[in-house]
Amino acid sequence: MDWKRKLREEGYIELEGIRIELSLDNTFMDIDYIPRILVYSEETGRWHVLRNPIPKGRTLEENWDNAVKVLEAIARGEVKPDLGEPKIEKRLTSVLKKLDAL
Repeated sequence: MDWKRKLREEGYIELEGIRIELSLDNTFMDIDYIPRILVYSEETGRWHVLRNPIPKGRTLEENWDNAVKVLEAIARGEVKPDLGEPKIEKRLTSVLKKLDAL
């Protein structure tokens, strides 16, 4: 199954010690939720929030599509991931490139 479709349908994907999840956040106590991408690293044993901007959609489905588009841009090397930890950013990029090549 295509990784983008699997991510959209199941909400997460895992490969080589990295788990990528789609989530929602209302950090600023807004009524509307904003899309977030969470990355779990087995190496660090921690969750990391991707800080790259994800355009807010009008629907939940559009939010997920926009999040996947950000990950696609990272996989193509057009955007550098911002997780606050360069080592994990590099691993995420590597995993996304491998998924994109499958």
